[in-house]
Amino acid sequence: MHRAFDSEDIIYSVLKYLKPAPALNILWSKRTSMVSLIMCLPRDAWELKKYTIKSYQRADAQKRIIPQIDVSGLLPRLFEQFPPATLFPNLCSFDDRVLQEYWSDLSLVRKFMSPRLEALIVDVSATFPPHEVEQFIGALAIEAHGLRQLSISMHKGHMAFAVLPSFENLPKLIELAIHGVDVSLTRQTITNIQQLRCLKTLKLSLLGTCCDDNVMALELSSLESLSLSGEHLPQCTHFIRQITTRRLSHVNIDYFRRASPSEITVFTESLSRSCQYHGSLKQIFVVDKTDLDDAELFIPLSSEVLRPLLKFTGLLSVAFQGIGNYDLDNRFINDIPDAWPGIQELKFASYRPASCAVTFNAMISLATRCKSLRSLNMTCDASQPILIPQAEDGTERLWPAQTALRALHLEHTPLQEVGNMPYILGKVFPALNPGRLMGHSYVAIPDSLPSNPPRLVLDEIKTALWEIPDRVDYRVHPDSDLEDSDYSED
Repeated sequence: MHRAFDSEDIIYSVLKYLKPAPALNILWSKRTSMVSLIMCLPRDAWELKKYTIKSYQRADAQKRIIPQIDVSGLLPRLFEQFPPATLFPNLCSFDDRVLQEYWSDLSLVRKFMSPRLEALIVDVSATFPPHEVEQFIGALAIEAHGLRQLSISMHKGHMAFAVLPSFENLPKLIELAIHGVDVSLTRQTITNIQQLRCLKTLKLSLLGTCCDDNVMALELSSLESLSLSGEHLPQCTHFIRQITTRRLSHVNIDYFRRASPSEITVFTESLSRSCQYHGSLKQIFVVDKTDLDDAELFIPLSSEVLRPLLKFTGLLSVAFQGIGNYDLDNRFINDIPDAWPGIQELKFASYRPASCAVTFNAMISLATRCKSLRSLNMTCDASQPILIPQAEDGTERLWPAQTALRALHLEHTPLQEVGNMPYILGKVFPALNPGRLMGHSYVAIPDSLPSNPPRLVLDEIKTALWEIPDRVDYRVHPDSDLEDSDYSED
């Protein structure tokens, strides 16, 4: 930086005449933090710090060096002379984490409020009294009346709000996230949320102990997307049991302690009762985030646990990740195409295997009857010979070709031999990407040469699929598989 800017008088003179301009609009529309602004100030006004964090995505907990700007008290003094509304006249989205050590200073956060602001993420320190939080939320109606998205948390979501603020003066809010909701205050929470007549997306992190109160459910008439996160699944169920919806299309649930079959059954039954119009729900995603080292070995989930979800006739995506050991049957699998004719993603993913009565033929029949199915995760019983359907004259007649399926994960299916599986998969699912044919079965067969190591059955099936002529070679045309990246509601 030029030494001319070592003088505070010069900096003041420059910022004093700072006015909105097209170039500034373009510049600040691309900035995600205030670091670049701070680093334009004298070098002794800020300090670049480094610290280490542990990455738990890997078993070795690798440490990484993360740069951080320490403004050392500069921001409050800067904003006393130059309000953020002057420095950032077109600010429409604000995350208080850009303030670094001032991230929980509500008085400083309020300086960024303006009628143009549409999205706000703010974390409240546990030291703030409830009335100050209430005042802050109340001020938003005046200082940021155009707000459409609000995310508020207490002590980074690790503590619950003692008193939940009222949202009645934020009529334009369509997305609300509250991290730190005491489930014992569920009734008050829902009552406050009902004040948002245009709310479409609701995200809640739940804390505390719940009790089963037999109270009348309250309606969230405009709600379309609901995301709940709790330490235990019953916390999420407790909230769902106290609401009714008409337009709910997306449900996302995650929890961190293993749920019993009875608790999962209560959840599915409660969800089916909460939605007044079963045809509106498009996506159900439930994931158990329990540490695998602490997880129980066996949680049997029969078809009856999931059967209440067959009422949702408009589902496009159903995904259960690690919630238990699925012990499904053919009757349930055969009912899915009639219940969910438009299904595009179907996942029953388990960390550990369980006995499975679903035959390979039933799985193939499911996939061919669901014409829009792109991705399927399921364990089936492949120990018996595959029975190819026959015509009236006794000749073989394969299942009708299904051209949508791109990914097939056989989970814990015990593949004993290659047999005619490549032929069946290649003919029935001509668009299946062999690179996305996966499973947790590691059964090996001897190589033709005794000196060579055994070969995995699944790898042999994939190799055979690659060699089938007149199929899309995803190794040459990887973009041909991109349409499976997400389901579509079109």
